[in-house]
Amino acid sequence: MSSKQAVKVVIRTRPTADFASKNVEIDLQSGAITLKTDKNEAFGVINNQTDVWKFNFEKILHNASQDEVYEETASGIVQSVVEGYNGTVFCYG
Repeated sequence: MSSKQAVKVVIRTRPTADFASKNVEIDLQSGAITLKTDKNEAFGVINNQTDVWKFNFEKILHNASQDEVYEETASGIVQSVVEGYNGTVFCYG
């Protein structure tokens, strides 16, 4: 990892027994997640309600272990910090 590397956004998904596969599509190759919702028919015939959202990430770790998450996301940053560069790992969730 170089000290000039930009921000990298990685998402970890962990499906449950009732994973919403009807509404969530995960494309591991392109790093995209597509969310789909049903349109609310209460709005009438003309319905401009958004029903599909697509989000792109550098990497999607689908059902990955803690070790895989660390190796993919933080190990390079930790090594850079040890070598004297500034680094940040921000985790949410």
